[in-house]
Amino acid sequence: MSASERRPAGPVPPGHRVPSFLAFRFHQLCLGIMAEVLAPEALKWGEYGALTALDAEPGVDQQGLAARLGIDKVSAGQMVDRLAARGLVSRDPHPTDRRARVLHLTPEGLALRRRLQPAALAAQDRILAPLRPEERVLLVELLARVVEGHAAYARPGNGRSRPRRGPPGPPTA
Repeated sequence: MSASERRPAGPVPPGHRVPSFLAFRFHQLCLGIMAEVLAPEALKWGEYGALTALDAEPGVDQQGLAARLGIDKVSAGQMVDRLAARGLVSRDPHPTDRRARVLHLTPEGLALRRRLQPAALAAQDRILAPLRPEERVLLVELLARVVEGHAAYARPGNGRSRPRRGPPGPPTA
């Protein structure tokens, strides 16, 4: 579906001009715009984030990658499994911790990252296109300050429903 075929969202109603709702909608549009870049390569935004992190810091371990991406270790492990299965990431023994593995982009992973980088940067520009250049810098700075100022909440799994404990529901046929 092209941009011209999408139904416009329209103005944000006054009652929805609150940070949590606007952050949700902003997240939706970021995912949608980035999907246009990543979907042809069968990548998700987090996987591209992992390629970006490993390009910037080769040799980080899986726990370090999870922390940099703001995801839990299990999700990071599943993501690394998918990327390794595609031949984009390698896992090598950690030099001092036999239980850990260090991660590197393979030549294929690095080539994909570098090939997608210009389009991904253009997507970031598209996300902020409604703003003037100085507003773009300010918005990114303000978002970073809010996230950093609430670091205790900016963690994997925060806000998810807790698993229910109690008697099981009625049997299903």
